[in-house]
Amino acid sequence: MIKTVGFDADDTLWHNEPFFGEAQAALIEVLKDFANGSDVAGVLLEMQRRNVPTMGYGIKAFTFSMMDTGLAVSGGHLDSSAMVDIMNIGREMLAHPVDLLPGVADTLEGMAGNYELVLITKGDLVDQERKVRLSEVGNWFSHVEIVSEKRPQTYEAIFGRFGSLNHSAMIGNSAKSDALPAVRAGAWGVHVPYEVTWELEMVETVPDHPRYFEAKDIVHAAEIIKDIEP
Repeated sequence: MIKTVGFDADDTLWHNEPFFGEAQAALIEVLKDFANGSDVAGVLLEMQRRNVPTMGYGIKAFTFSMMDTGLAVSGGHLDSSAMVDIMNIGREMLAHPVDLLPGVADTLEGMAGNYELVLITKGDLVDQERKVRLSEVGNWFSHVEIVSEKRPQTYEAIFGRFGSLNHSAMIGNSAKSDALPAVRAGAWGVHVPYEVTWELEMVETVPDHPRYFEAKDIVHAAEIIKDIEP
């Protein structure tokens, strides 16, 4: 049976990606005199792709990418007032409430007594700690791991501290960052798709693997974990 279960946080336990969509819409409004919406969105995505390797994930890195986008589409002529508007978009994102997704609280409550639950999330340390605190999910998780990236080695190191990879599973909304690297590490992976997927987290194809599962929601994911026999 599975003994250790890792959970992603953003868009697995609580809503997150919609706030980035709202921020992008606000950025498009700020930059409407320089470029149309689709062009701004395209430049923003490329700025994120460029900045992730050095700045990582999260709202602060995203805000920097929005500023880069403003400078790029304006040819370096964006005034200080518009730059302040962009910075304020980022500040508003940091003030968003943390709303758990349906079924999360009951599922974690039911699993906490049967498994070692580990929260494994990537992003800005301060903001992720804020969301963990406000969500109160720490009541169910014995350990919280905030990492810069999720690779097979990440899961090898974390799950290795709690026992066998063969008896560990990862649940998350990203096949690319959650389920697949856990499977490649030798654990089990359950993908729970969210209604919106960030382009940089998309995968073209998902390999057919006996340790990889697709779940319709977090309740279904818990049922899958229960039925796994390593």
